[in-house]
Amino acid sequence: MAEMTQEELVQEVLDRVLQSSTGVEDLEIVTSLGGVKSLPGEKDGKMVNVPLELIGKPASDAAARAEAAAKKAEGAVAGLEEKTQAATEATTKANEAAGKAENAAAKVERTTAAAVGGATVRFASWMETGNVLPDKSTKPGGNVVYVAGAGKFAYHMDSTLYGDWDVAGVPPAGMFMNADRTAILPDKLYLLGDAVYTGTGGALKLLAYRHEVMSGEAYEALPDKDANTLYLIYEEE
Repeated sequence: MAEMTQEELVQEVLDRVLQSSTGVEDLEIVTSLGGVKSLPGEKDGKMVNVPLELIGKPASDAAARAEAAAKKAEGAVAGLEEKTQAATEATTKANEAAGKAENAAAKVERTTAAAVGGATVRFASWMETGNVLPDKSTKPGGNVVYVAGAGKFAYHMDSTLYGDWDVAGVPPAGMFMNADRTAILPDKLYLLGDAVYTGTGGALKLLAYRHEVMSGEAYEALPDKDANTLYLIYEEE
């Protein structure tokens, strides 16, 4: 070997290293990462090994974040289910309370209606038979009668019997009959003249009758005497 200067020798070595080295572009291209541990790379002008786990780190980090988000979502869903259950139970209790309140209101309404209606109500006359129409009358000038054959009270107006009525100055139908106007009210006293009737078994029954004061002779002269009637008599001196 001819004598070389130091610079020439260094250049010669570099040339031979360059000739025997393989560039990144010249490396074999693989189709799988099986058995591959690292990748070559360049950093700050020099070749470095790049561990494969660094390449997979973003994906791993993303997977970890996704898992954490999934757990958080599961916790939120569980909390939502608990809140939904609590809301359902609260709704049920509210409905029960509303039902109790409605029942209480109905009782108060019935009690108030009874108080307004009173324990007694007076009607004008007694009819043995008659055709009671289901119609409602609002025409004044009639009166309330009891139709024994039908077991109902009716509003008698212009020779017609109405099963319901709402007339100023006349006791309302609700004081005599139930809500659908099919039956008289039980446990109530109905007054006709000096007679007192009660609604028993769906019909009027005579409870008591106060007759005018009469002499003993007039009493004996009565063709019929009612066992339910209280007769007041006096003896002439």
